[in-house]
Amino acid sequence: MAKHDYIFVDESGDPGYKVDPESGQLLSSSFYIAAALHLSDDAFAGLNKHVAAFRFYSGLSRELKIPPSMAEFDKLVNPIKMMAEANGNIRASVVYLDKVKYTGSSLKPGGLRAADPVKFRNYVLRRLLKHHFRRYELLSNQYDLVLDRVETTRNQRAGLKRYLARDDKFPKPTYITHAASIYVEGLQIAHHIANGFKAAVAGQGTLEELSFVNAKDLTRSE
Repeated sequence: MAKHDYIFVDESGDPGYKVDPESGQLLSSSFYIAAALHLSDDAFAGLNKHVAAFRFYSGLSRELKIPPSMAEFDKLVNPIKMMAEANGNIRASVVYLDKVKYTGSSLKPGGLRAADPVKFRNYVLRRLLKHHFRRYELLSNQYDLVLDRVETTRNQRAGLKRYLARDDKFPKPTYITHAASIYVEGLQIAHHIANGFKAAVAGQGTLEELSFVNAKDLTRSE
């Protein structure tokens, strides 16, 4: 039995809603995606070997930021898909939304709640965890939630912990860690899952290589 679970979460798109006052054109990203990569401690060996081999053969030693349109994207993601389909030690989920059609809170001025990028990001994260745990269970009795570091204050990070604790519909993280993705491979994989979904929902790619990911559309949000 696994001793510990880890859930890495990254986003694609910004959490804001900025519109050009003259043209009415949306200046922020059209879509917002949050992706979770869930591993047990005994799955790290396979993931690390794959990423190390990918780096060696591709010659990419820097932080991985590969557009979904490049062949290297499939070479990075497809082996993870195969590992996820072969056993239950690697799982992935995403939630996504079309900002223009979005009916939920904290994104648009005049919405259900005032526009607030921090609260919007927290809301989407909570929905992501609820969605993920509706399908998957922990393989141990505890998990680390590892988030890509953004410019939040100590009070905002404490507020996130309290916010997640109020919802009893999913297991609460044992630890919440905010890390820079440049040195965390799991965050970089989560980023590519999010980017791949954003390209697909924007009509710029397919979901074939991400068919193992458990997805939910939050556009018509509760």
